[in-house]
Amino acid sequence: MRARAAVAGIAIALAAAGCGSGATVATTTNAQGQKSVTCSGHVRFAKTKFVLHAGLAFGAFHRYILKPYRAGSFRKNAPGRTKALAKAGAAALFAYHELKVARTDAVCDGPRLRALAGSITNALSAINGLRALKAGTGLGAIGLAGQALDRLGGDAASNGISIKDLAR
Repeated sequence: MRARAAVAGIAIALAAAGCGSGATVATTTNAQGQKSVTCSGHVRFAKTKFVLHAGLAFGAFHRYILKPYRAGSFRKNAPGRTKALAKAGAAALFAYHELKVARTDAVCDGPRLRALAGSITNALSAINGLRALKAGTGLGAIGLAGQALDRLGGDAASNGISIKDLAR
């Protein structure tokens, strides 16, 4: 019961802090093929929100995708395979959404977080590759997504930002 109250308190605090501030991120490509990311709008408490959303994405990925994958829950004829795949698919969608929000927070903040935009984009691409989980295939993409998230966590740590799994 206390956990639900804590989650409700966090949700209220984020709503008051301006979660969903209307900031948008645009990616443009110049004639040389270089991509640049720009932010329009302002994000309040960008670093705090980045850590929260990235932590939620990490937690969902590790708990519902990576941990069952390592336990063999996605193998053919494994007991509870369909349920595990459904949870993994939902977790992949959730993690993708949370990383998109974290990317907006990172791009709309100072240079410390903005430096992580490339790592976040790579992690988004890797998690997008998990779409094949719907059909029960593409299990090799789980390892690639795990590596991309580990790289993002390492890059964040080298910039002085600690991302912790929030779903464990």
